Amino acid sequence: MRHNPWTCFHPTALAAAVAIVAAAPALAQNTTAAIGGRVVDGSGKPVAGATVSIVHTESGSTSNTTTDADGRYAARGLRVGGPYTLTIRQGGQTETRSGIVLALAETLTLDATLGATQVVVTGQAGSQTFSRSNMGAGTSLGNAQLNALPSIQRNLQDYARTDPRIAQTDKDRGEISALGQNSRFNSITIDGVNTNDPFGLESNNLPTLKQPISMDAIQSVQVNVSNFDVTQKGYTGANINAVTKSGGNEFHGSVYHVFRNDSLAGDRYNRPPANNYSPPPEFKETTTGFTLGGPIIRDKLFFFAGYEELKSSRATPAFGPVGSALTNVGITDEQIAAAQAAVRG
Repeated sequence: MRHNPWTCFHPTALAAAVAIVAAAPALAQNTTAAIGGRVVDGSGKPVAGATVSIVHTESGSTSNTTTDADGRYAARGLRVGGPYTLTIRQGGQTETRSGIVLALAETLTLDATLGATQVVVTGQAGSQTFSRSNMGAGTSLGNAQLNALPSIQRNLQDYARTDPRIAQTDKDRGEISALGQNSRFNSITIDGVNTNDPFGLESNNLPTLKQPISMDAIQSVQVNVSNFDVTQKGYTGANINAVTKSGGNEFHGSVYHVFRNDSLAGDRYNRPPANNYSPPPEFKETTTGFTLGGPIIRDKLFFFAGYEELKSSRATPAFGPVGSALTNVGITDEQIAAAQAAVRG
């Protein structure tokens, strides 16, 4: 009989993510970013054959390309985030741009002028929502925004609600609705891999009650609503697309501990005819974890590891108000109160 070494692994509320990422471009769709533009000389004529070098500052990884006959260049498969430094060289002339930050699935347009006799600074109002590179409505969140926004449940759904078209329909279960549609029409992808609940048992669209990848391991999140990009499929509500972090030339990491109990949760409203509030059941939860990233071979090969463990006194979340369903079948308020007391006790 063939022995399966995984049968001895006891399932717990444990989430871990380990990633080793090389400096080569990723092949999965919607997991990278791109830069493109047009290079001209001082008279406005296209500069052909110019060398364009794009360096990711933290990892030292470099992407090189050249301009075509029309002076255009494009570099795809770049890591999300930054900062990047872009250098254009041709015939002893150099143009450098630094501090470039790329959003997930973004194609940044960056034009340049070589050999200009004077420096001209121009500005142009732009809209990320109505950009010509957009393939529908959506919201993009970088690592700085993820660190700044609070999340009680520490899941992607909390951050997806920053899009005004997303509404929370059940706080405890992490259920969200896009444009009023049922939560089953949503889709979640992490590093281009579909992470949906295949059986429809969880309202958070995930295969488990707890998110399998810690938010501390997420680099960037993109929320797509009513997207008409033919490269995306499997949803008619919202797609929450996330990419994980990677290592760099410097060692970096974090250690965290989160505590939550029933005294930190608000009372629940019971719909009519009960029309009152009830305290949440007693519970205690702690979340502990760490992340660590760094170089294996400088400028070429890196690693990133994340570990998270959840300990909770409740086996399952308490869904919804207690009184709404019981009152509808003729149970009195006194019986409801006794049931609530029994749950809390």
